[in-house]
Parts: sequence; C-alpha cells; structure tokens
Amino acid sequence: MKYFPWTNLNRAKALTRGTRKYLLALLAVILFAAGYLMAKGLERLPEQPKQPVGQHRPTTVQPQEFSLVASGDVMLGRRVADAMRKQGVIYPFAQVASYLRDADMAFGNLESPLSLQGTPLPGKGIWFRGDPKGAEALREAGYSVMSVANNHTLDYDTPAFLDTLVVLREQGIAPVGGGKDPAEATRPVVKEFNGQKIAFLAATEMADIFWSWKYRRTLEVKPDQPGVVKLDELQLVDAVKAMKGKADIIIVSLHWGTEFSDYPTEEQRKIAHSLVDAGANLIVGHHPHCLQGVEVYKGSLIAYSLGNFVYDRQTRPKSQEGLLLKVFFNGRSINRATLYPVLIKYEQPQVAQGNDAARILLRTATLSRDLDTPLVVRDGVGVLNISKQDRGYR
Repeated sequence: MKYFPWTNLNRAKALTRGTRKYLLALLAVILFAAGYLMAKGLERLPEQPKQPVGQHRPTTVQPQEFSLVASGDVMLGRRVADAMRKQGVIYPFAQVASYLRDADMAFGNLESPLSLQGTPLPGKGIWFRGDPKGAEALREAGYSVMSVANNHTLDYDTPAFLDTLVVLREQGIAPVGGGKDPAEATRPVVKEFNGQKIAFLAATEMADIFWSWKYRRTLEVKPDQPGVVKLDELQLVDAVKAMKGKADIIIVSLHWGTEFSDYPTEEQRKIAHSLVDAGANLIVGHHPHCLQGVEVYKGSLIAYSLGNFVYDRQTRPKSQEGLLLKVFFNGRSINRATLYPVLIKYEQPQVAQGNDAARILLRTATLSRDLDTPLVVRDGVGVLNISKQDRGYR
C-alpha cells in the first residue's frame, strides 16, 4: 500500500487535534482542583472586620492617660496632732481628700515621724511627732507613696523613724527615700498602673546635719544607722539613669532650698536640669515653707516648692499658702498639669476660692514666668499645657 504525502499530513493533523483536546481537558481539571483547594483554605481564615472606606487600621495601641497628684509638706505633729485628737484623725484632710483620691495616684512628703516612742534629738530645737494613727489618715486621704527624706522624719531618733516605716507599710503606703540601711533607703518605689510602671526616688539636702556636738547623730542613712538619702547630684543622676528602661515614668522628690525664699537657687536649677537630662519626668520639691515657681524643661516638669500642705499656724502669711499639683501623663510624656491654690486654716488645708485663689495663682504665675514658663490662670486654677515642641525633647 502506498502512502501519499497528504495521507501523512492528515494523520498529523488528527494527532494534533487529539493532543489539544487532551491538554485542554487536563488544564480544566487542574483549574478545578486549584479552585476547590483555595475555597477550602479561605474557609479556615478568620473573618476580617470590614474597614470603612478611607480609613486605616491603627498600627499602635494608644497608652491610657495616667494622673498623679502631689502635695507639699504634710506635718501631723504639734497643733495638727491636737486637732486630730479632738476632731478625728481624718480632720486635716477633710476638705482636700477628694482632690487626692480623684487622681490615679497621690504622693506627698511626710514631715513628721508617726510613733509613740523615741526621744528628741538633742539640740534640734523644733521637734515634730504624730500619732501612728496618722498613717490611717494618710491612707483614707488617698496617699499611696510618701517621701520620708526630710529634716524632721528623725526628730525622735531611730525608734520613732523605724515605727513610721512600719505603720506606713501596714496601711499600704510605700515610704521612699529612707530605710533601715542604705539598700532599703535608696531602693526606688515602683508602682504599676494599667501596665505602666511609675518609679519614685527621694532625697534631702539636710541629711548630713547634726545639732549637738555631744550627740553627732546625722539623718543620713549608713550601714550601721537607719536614716534618709542624702541629696548627692551624681548619685541621684545615676539612680535616675538606672531606672530608664525599667520604668515608664520617673518621679524625683527633693527636700531642699532656702526656707521662706520665693526662688530656687541656681544650684537647684542645675541639679533639676541634670535629673531631667538623665531621664526624670517630674521633680517635686518642698521644704521652704512657701510656694515657688514651676518650670517646664525639655518636656518635663519641675515644681521647686509646693509649700506647706498640712501644717499648723505659721507667723508668715505665705506659709499658710501652697499648691496641689495634678499632672496628666500620656505614656512617658506629660500632657498637661493643673495647679490648685491651697490655703491652710485651723490646721486644715482647703482649695482656695475667690480673691485668695487669685492672689496665690498670680504669685505662682509671676514666679513661674521668671523660670521662662507661662502659667495660664483659668477658673480658679493654674494650667500648664506642655507644648509639642517641649515634648519633642523626650
């Protein structure tokens, strides 16, 4: 049988058509299988919430705002102690406790030991001592951290000082800036709020003072002597640096300055700036027995002296005035701060109103302006809005 060329050509065409049909059928099977597997895979994926057109999902969780209120000197001895015995232990805080409790945390400087024992330090001349029940009053008022680093906490020597640490802790109040030994005294107090860690440090300029050559007992804590932390700039700067990365907010309490002076010294400002440069967010000062100006420095706030808070009658009118400072933090930055004017009457502080408030706030604004910090007086309080420019330093 002869094969003609066109016969081979027809056979080739037939084979090509068969191959094409086979490949098309195979491709259809593959596509069907891929579609089936994809559909099954999508069924396992969690349903994604629909986003409105033009909106983007946030990439970070915004930190919750945290508020701290800080007062000046709290002295529960002498005529304040008399008033507490007659009127009840909560009497000194009756008109201000709501302001302390309104914040997430309250801090103050305890200017007197709380004890029924101990003997006055020889030669000191002025001694304060309050009843141990005063710790209960502090808790009821809203305090959770109290500095003991000042020049009166050891007025009745070691036994009364150690009693004070015990009764504070029994009421859930953390003492800072003093202890039975250097390790305890210098240990920062760290509190936690909604996942944020707030660290407190405290020191005093008066730690190395003694009043009698016959009894050279200073207030400074030593390996063999309970006491308080001495304000040493380099050591305190190192302590602040050590807390960076361990705490979100660092607060330093300083008992310092010149009594009855309206102004911090240049040395104080240098120390305060060094602490901010090291990482401190807020510096709370006290001791002068009168208020001083506040300063915003690199996004941090320095209150050089909040003045007296709970105190008995003083001869100088300005020693009957003070400030209650409320600071609002957003993460590690200060959003704003409010200054409440305080007036002390009959051993009892109250938030000042009317002409008294205007006078105290005008004085605070004037002193703060000298520190290059504008304070806005509005509705009977002082307001500090920390600018984005200042916050950018942090």
